Amino acid sequence: MVSLKLRSMKIILTLLLGIFAFPAFSQSSYTWKEFPNSKEITVANAGEVKTFENTMQSVVDYFYASRIRKDSEWEKVVPVAAERSERMLRELTKYDTWTITKYHIVSSTEFEPGKFWVKIYMEISIDGRTKGATDEADVELINGKWVITSVPT
Repeated sequence: MVSLKLRSMKIILTLLLGIFAFPAFSQSSYTWKEFPNSKEITVANAGEVKTFENTMQSVVDYFYASRIRKDSEWEKVVPVAAERSERMLRELTKYDTWTITKYHIVSSTEFEPGKFWVKIYMEISIDGRTKGATDEADVELINGKWVITSVPT
C-alpha cells in the first residue's frame, strides 16, 4: 500500500516538474543564428559607436556602447519613458549601478514575428568585482523601428 502511494506521488511529482520545467527550457526549440564576427565593444572603442542603423544588431550595439560610455544616448533605442514596461524600468535602474566594460552579440532567435531574443556576452563591474556572462535582451520591431524592450540583469 505504501509502495503504491509512493509510486503515485513520484508520478505526480514528475508530471508537475515537467510542467514547470518546460518553460525554462523552451528556448531550445528555437533556431539560434550565430554572430561569429560580432564586434566586441569595450571601454577603449565604445566612443566609435556614434550612430545606429534601424537593424536589430545595430540598436543593441548602440545601446551597450552608450552604457559603456555612461551617456544617455541609449535612450534612442528603447521605448520612450512613458512606454517602458515595469520590467524594463527595473532593469535600467539596476544598470545604473553597474559599470559595463565589455560587450558583444553572440546569437539571436525570433520567438514571435518581429520579436527576437538577442544573446549577448557582457562583462560588468559591481562594487569593484568584475564578472562576465551571457544572457538575452529582447528586441522588437515596433512601428517599423527596432527597439530594445528588455535587457538582462
